[in-house]
Amino acid sequence: MADAQFIDDDYCFACGTLNPLGLHLKFFSDGDRLCTRVRPGPHWQGYHGVVHGGLQSTIFDDLMSNHLFRLHHVWNTTAELSVRFKQPVPVGAELLFSTRLESQRGRLWTMGGECRLATEPEAPPLSIACGRFIELPPPVN
Repeated sequence: MADAQFIDDDYCFACGTLNPLGLHLKFFSDGDRLCTRVRPGPHWQGYHGVVHGGLQSTIFDDLMSNHLFRLHHVWNTTAELSVRFKQPVPVGAELLFSTRLESQRGRLWTMGGECRLATEPEAPPLSIACGRFIELPPPVN
C-alpha cells in the first residue's frame, strides 16, 4: 500500500457525481474560502432532527481537501481531522460550510472550517473543524 496512488474516479461519497448514494457536494469560492451549501434531509439525522456528526465531519473533510486541490492545486490526503459540535445542526435547514487555509509548513497543510445556518452567515458557527493534510505528488498518468 505504500506505493498506492490516490486516483479520483468521481465516485467519492461526498463530492462524486457518479456515486448514486453520495452527498453530491458542489463547491464555490468566496474570496479565500471554499464553500458548499447543503439542506440535509431526515435520512442525515443522528438524534431526532439533528444532523449526524459523522456526516458533518465528512463534509468538512471533503471541503478542506477540495479547498487545497481547487484553490492551491495541491494533491493531498487527510492526516487528521477534529470537529467540535457547538450547537445542534438542524435537519431541513440550509447550511453553509466554509473552509480556510490556516497554515502550511513543508508538506503539511492546516485547514479550518465552519458550519452555519445559510440564513444567518454572521451568527456563531454551529460546528467548527480543524484538519491537517499531507501534500501528495500528482498522480502519474
